[in-house]
Amino acid sequence: MIKKFNLILLTALTLTIVGGCKKKNECEAGSGGSLTVLANMIHHTRAIKGCKVYVKFNTSEFPGENPSNYDLSFKADDTTSIAKLTGLNCGDYYLYATGIDSLLDPSNNIVKGGTPFSTSQKDGTQSWNIYITEGD
Repeated sequence: MIKKFNLILLTALTLTIVGGCKKKNECEAGSGGSLTVLANMIHHTRAIKGCKVYVKFNTSEFPGENPSNYDLSFKADDTTSIAKLTGLNCGDYYLYATGIDSLLDPSNNIVKGGTPFSTSQKDGTQSWNIYITEGD
């Protein structure tokens, strides 16, 4: 009887310890990974060249317009609307972009906008559109 009780107790203890161990989340947003996101900035139907993209880790909520609220930033060069967000891990991000639409009046009118971005892809390249609009 005592051996059976000890066996049940040992089994319950083992299941509690093993069941209490949580598997580490394999997708933790951040830098240092092998994923590149090609972020394409679009204002209405036009590509906006030379935009800057701000990246916030582990959120799908808009962190505000202040650049200091973000973990990384990347800039598209003046010949393309696509910023290469390199060295990312899989996970949840908020991407916020700002740029200038020279066809608006005045010609230096700022366009901006953001979007949540989530991926389970750990390496390679993924494309994502960021739709931006006229600023305040």
